[in-house]
Amino acid sequence: MLTEIILETLKDLKWITTDVIFTDYFTSYKNLRRFLYYGRPRRSKEEIKADWQRRERQKFYNLLYQLQKQGFVGKKKGDDKKTFWKLTSKGLRYSKNLKNRNLLPSLKFYEKKKDYQKVIVFDIPENQKQKRNWLRDALINLNFSMLQKSVWIGETKLPEDFFHSLKELNLLPYIHIFGIDKEKQGTFNLKP
Repeated sequence: MLTEIILETLKDLKWITTDVIFTDYFTSYKNLRRFLYYGRPRRSKEEIKADWQRRERQKFYNLLYQLQKQGFVGKKKGDDKKTFWKLTSKGLRYSKNLKNRNLLPSLKFYEKKKDYQKVIVFDIPENQKQKRNWLRDALINLNFSMLQKSVWIGETKLPEDFFHSLKELNLLPYIHIFGIDKEKQGTFNLKP
C-alpha cells in the first residue's frame, strides 16, 4: 500500500525531496545523543512521539532504498545537499501494473432469489490470496454460510455477474459448485 502511494506521488511530481515529508530530523538525533550519554531516562509523551516518528521515517527510507535497488525510483543530490527522488520509467510501468492488479470486481450482487441448495468448494493458491478473500466476501454477501474456510453452502441463486467476476479474476479452474436437489435427497445406509 505504501509502495503504491510513493509511486503515485512521484508520478505526479517530477522530483521530490524527503525534507518535504520529514522535517524534524535534528530533534531525534539530539534525543539519541542524550540517551547514549545519560542512559535511559523517563520519557515524555513528546519524546515517545519523536521516537515513533523517527522509526516511521526510517521505514520510509528503507522502502525508498528498496525501490531504488529494484530500479523503480532514482535519486540525485542537489546543490544544497538535499536528496531528490524521481520515478523511473520502470517504476511507472510497475505503478500501472499495481493499479490494474489490485482492482477487484464489486461485491454487490443484487439478485438474491432462493432456489436449490448449493455447495461451493474452492482451492485458490496462496499467491492469489487477495482474490480468495474477495470470493469469501462475495459468498457472505450472497448469504452463503461457511462450513470450512473453503467450503460454503447456501440457497441463493448465483447471479450472472458473479460468474462474470469469477471469469474476469481467472478463478473458475479453482472452484467447484455442487447443486443439491431436494427431491432426490436422502441418507446413505451402510450395511456391514
